[in-house]
Amino acid sequence: MTAAKTLPFAAEVFQDIASQYGTPVFVYDQAGIQRSAAAVNNAFRWSPGYTNFFAVKATPTPGILRVLAAQQMGFDCSSAPELMMVEQEGLTENGVFYTSNNTPDADYRLAHNMGAIINVDKGQFVSQVQRALGGNLPQRMAIRYNPGPLKEGSSIIGDPNKQKFGDTAAHVIDALKAMRSGGVRSLGLHAMFGSNERSPEYFGDTARLLRALADTACSDFGLNIDFINVGGGLGINYDPADRPADVPAIGQAIQAELGDLKIPILTEYGRYITGPHGYLLTRVTHGIVKTYESFVMVDTSINNMARLATVHRAYHHIDVLGRQGDPTEPMNVTGSMCANTDIFFRDHPLPTTMAPGDLVVIHDAGAHSRSNSHNYNFRLRAGEVLVRPDGTTQLIRRHETPEDLFATTRGL
Repeated sequence: MTAAKTLPFAAEVFQDIASQYGTPVFVYDQAGIQRSAAAVNNAFRWSPGYTNFFAVKATPTPGILRVLAAQQMGFDCSSAPELMMVEQEGLTENGVFYTSNNTPDADYRLAHNMGAIINVDKGQFVSQVQRALGGNLPQRMAIRYNPGPLKEGSSIIGDPNKQKFGDTAAHVIDALKAMRSGGVRSLGLHAMFGSNERSPEYFGDTARLLRALADTACSDFGLNIDFINVGGGLGINYDPADRPADVPAIGQAIQAELGDLKIPILTEYGRYITGPHGYLLTRVTHGIVKTYESFVMVDTSINNMARLATVHRAYHHIDVLGRQGDPTEPMNVTGSMCANTDIFFRDHPLPTTMAPGDLVVIHDAGAHSRSNSHNYNFRLRAGEVLVRPDGTTQLIRRHETPEDLFATTRGL
């Protein structure tokens, strides 16, 4: 029997959302997001000054970020517009961590003026920050470490030896020296080598490498590290047959390496917190269409789930409302984009009883889904709806319109 995932609401809730807001639409479970945020916070209660800086790139929607700010989360930003959104929404209270690469001077100034922790990607960028800020460095600053051959990579980010992110241990030490001589009072280390990882051993190994570098900085160069950001990459089991992340065990693995330092340990988890609690709701348009293979056509295109076209062997669980338990056979799910990559799923077991008008719920679409959507073929991006714990719903991003697409060229 195929493993399944449980929907957080009754079918009637999704049906009401489809009727009120239309499809396709992203649907988020606020209570589920709050539970995941609490699980992360609880796993790191041992760390003084712990903060998870939610990775804004995962779900850059103010309505979601406000929920997370209420859970005492800060925000990890990697671009000027992400910084602007967090500032304009008044969401800086729990802190902002700015990790970017190939960064313009103006972005460093914006981050500094917001009070964000600037985390440089390369040692040589320390002098750029100093110049951008008029000859001064922030009071608190960090640098991203890449251990190269000391760490295995992941299928999503790749081999550390070939990544564009981070710097060598020797360059990190030189950068820390430059920061200290430039007036930085609180020095930090940061690392992130993988994505969608669920193994406690992976996170413990990351912490071990950071600890070794922190010890070297202190013992050999007199540079005390005041905080360590062990990065993000905490994943989810897209396939229900896979084991979910054991967040308490991950916290314990990191504590075993860093707990005795008695300094703030920071994280930037995003996918784990919102990913399992977002759903793409779409409607079947033509039922099952058979040529050489069986196709199910829906009213969205893969522009709204670009992850499925870019991540090798990506998988998402599917529910067809009212058809659970019906006989299934392998089918392909496709939209209407003029590209053969517009196939959400290949040979996915789906009910043979599907008909036009059926609602399809694609699970685990709460992170890196709406944020990765695009407009190829001038296909429109879907809106977003939040389901509150009391069952009421709120539109937190309207559907894109043709006028939005035409606005950047109108009159030119």
